This record gives sequence, structure tokens and C-alpha cells, in this order.
Amino acid sequence: MRITGQGGGGGQAPGEKDRSDPEAFRRGRKVGQTVRGRLSAPGPGGLYWVVVAGHRLLAALDHQPLPGRELVFRIEALVPELVLKDITPPPSAASDPSLLLAALTEARSRFERRLAGAAAPSPPSGLPGPPLDLTAARRRFAAFLAADPDARAAYDALRRAFAQAASLIPAREGRPVYAPWVFPGLAQSEILAARHGPADGGPGYTLRLCGRLEAAGFVAAVATWRPGQTAYRLMAERPDQAESLRLALSAIRFGRAAIAPACLAVGPLPDELASGFLARLLAVAARPFTGLRLRV
Repeated sequence: MRITGQGGGGGQAPGEKDRSDPEAFRRGRKVGQTVRGRLSAPGPGGLYWVVVAGHRLLAALDHQPLPGRELVFRIEALVPELVLKDITPPPSAASDPSLLLAALTEARSRFERRLAGAAAPSPPSGLPGPPLDLTAARRRFAAFLAADPDARAAYDALRRAFAQAASLIPAREGRPVYAPWVFPGLAQSEILAARHGPADGGPGYTLRLCGRLEAAGFVAAVATWRPGQTAYRLMAERPDQAESLRLALSAIRFGRAAIAPACLAVGPLPDELASGFLARLLAVAARPFTGLRLRV
């Protein structure tokens, strides 16, 4: 980046908030030193405010920046121009939402190919009759993983991808969980589980679940649990198949608990949920910006 000097090129008087002082930055620095910084905000005349090692500088950038990202720079030159080179590690599935979504999708497909080969035959209707026994389903799933080490390894890789997704989406959206055993034949499944404390009307939970079923297509449900009350809203790609799905969910057994959820509404799947909850959330997550060279 190229720093314009004190006052930042915007006509500010000394002492104003937005000041660009490369000389203050140069003091005590040497070529080759590594410093941290972030892109701050647009400045005057097509320049950009950056904060590097605590110094607010006005810079000309080589690329269109993304504000707010933390970056790592190496000092390339101090005179006659102050030149910093971005050496932020390249994006990976751990930091780039689009790469993570691709990795998660591939890991899920790889695991579910093995899971489908071991699935029990479906009932004639394609859906289980009530009650839906989640304890027995989780036990069968654990037995499947124990009997197939390759499936276990693929499942562990998928769980790591879901854990990485948790670091890239707001905590208020809930914790991403992969639990394909929650409903027979459910593919491409994902759950967002959010716990509510007293300040949020709790104690209670909100579960957002989605996935693909053979008859109903892609489905999504938003369920809430509070002491003595469980209810959900159901959305389906093919709503005409939703009645049999609603019947299958009319009674659920989990451990010693027997739950009879109330179905509040059944309707078509909104377009924004056609790819699931995580894809929508990761799409709006900030992406890292790399390959930036700053002339100050």
C-alpha cells in the first residue's frame, strides 16, 4: 500500500481521528519483519484505511479488499515507499466457507454411500409407523459404525467438517450436528441445535432439521421443545407426501421419554432452504481475502 502522509489525503487537521502516519510506523521496523493487520474502511480518493500493528494508515491497494479480515503482512521495503506484502495463509476448508461446504458435501456423500448399502429394508409405505424409536435407531447406527471401520473413519471425517462449520456460523444459529439415524432413509441430513436459557424464554431447545427423503423430496422441520410442550413446523419439496410424514412423527420415543409433538403447520419448502440450512448460512459468512500487496 502507498501511504499518502499525515492527514490521510482528506484534508483533516492534525489530531483528527483519521490520520495516516507512515513515519510512525517505520520507527523500530525493519525489512522482513512480520506484522498483523486488518482492512478497515474505504478512504478518500479511492484509497483504503488499514490498521497494521496498531497504526491506522491510508493505503492504495492492488486488489478489491474485504473489510474486517485479519491479515498477516511482511515488510518488503521501508524506503522510499513503505511496501507490505500479504502472507496470510491461503484459504482452506477450516477458514473459507465455500471450501468447507464443498468438503462437507463430499464427506457426507462418501459416508452415505456406505450407509445406504447397509440400510435396513424400508417398510411398504416407505415411512415408519409410530412410535419413532430414536434410541433403537441410534443403537443400530452405532452398531453399523462398529462393524465397518472404513465407515467409522468416513463418519469421523464428516463430524470434523460439521465441527468446522460451527466455527464459521454465528453461535445464535445453533450447533451443526450430523445425525442420519433420526429418521429412516434420511439423506443429506443436517441439524442445527440451539439451547435457550431463561433470558430467551427457556429452558428449551430449537432444532432445525433438513434432509432428503425418497417420497417427499427435500424436507425441513423447525421444532421447539419446552417442558411439557413439543411442536414443529414441516416443509417439504413435495407437500402432497407430507401427511404420511406427519403421521410418522406423531409419536417419538427417546430413552424413557415418550413425546407426542404437535404439528403446527405443513407447507411447501421455501426456495432459500432448497440446499439446506448450512449452505445458506455459510454463503453469507465472510470469506478470507489473500494475495494482497499494499503500497503505503
